[in-house]
Amino acid sequence: MISSKKLYSTAFPEYFLNDDTLKRMQNELFKILLDVKYICEKYDIKYMLNGGTMLGAVRHKGFIPWDDDLDIMMKREEAAKLTQRFREEFPDKYLVAEPLCDEKYVVKSIKIFKKGTKYIEIPYAGIDAFDMLFIDVFVIENVPANRFIRNIHWKIYNFFYKAASVCVDYKYPSPIIEQKAKENEEVAKYVKTRRRLGNFFSHVGGMKFYLKQCEKIANIKRHTGWSGIPSDNDINEIFPENMYSDTVMAEFCGVDFPIPAAYDEFLTAVFGDYMKIPAPEDRERHVAYVAEF
Repeated sequence: MISSKKLYSTAFPEYFLNDDTLKRMQNELFKILLDVKYICEKYDIKYMLNGGTMLGAVRHKGFIPWDDDLDIMMKREEAAKLTQRFREEFPDKYLVAEPLCDEKYVVKSIKIFKKGTKYIEIPYAGIDAFDMLFIDVFVIENVPANRFIRNIHWKIYNFFYKAASVCVDYKYPSPIIEQKAKENEEVAKYVKTRRRLGNFFSHVGGMKFYLKQCEKIANIKRHTGWSGIPSDNDINEIFPENMYSDTVMAEFCGVDFPIPAAYDEFLTAVFGDYMKIPAPEDRERHVAYVAEF
């Protein structure tokens, strides 16, 4: 079956973000990041750029030109301080959502939503909530030191999260994907398979149950010397814990932000030859059902 990411970037060309929309979106995301920087510096909250945002800072000194999201990362205790302070300082400007905070919040990361915007991703078009532009806050967790145990740990985590994701498709079906399934055989197979799995897992545990299991598995309180960000794909950002404590500053859109001091090791592990610009056909195409700022 086609992967979700490939499905969205190939089967929905009518929802590709054009250059103007993408640029405006990046500008809005950067404004959110500046408010994160303000809060973190005011209250001494430790954070770093993550993923493609870190790569953008190192390779482009800003957004990867075709990228449409923005990620930061921090340890669990720092994330708790960030969510509290954001709610106190910006109650009318942002909505801060955490896993299990609401029946319709169906993702495993913290998101900072900007009020007054409208942004709906295709798979979540059936959920009439949390439909604003956002940045992701990924929580750095303690992970098992033993590689074998760690692999089992992530496989269990991935199973529970994928079970939760098909429950989402079953409980909140996207009308956009369902309409496309009527005209696209590959999408029809995708919908049929996930609907059957979602029906099963919704009646054997349910979406909230599986998301709770993910949260329990991720939250290891004992320091093991290793840290990482829970992931439902094959790339887990797992390193000795000093990777997530030693930082340097990197320019992003003319402003300095913290990234791991060993960023070369980090980015190589995640992206391979990260300074090589991918060919246009290899770049991920981003889609959105609604994008209004």
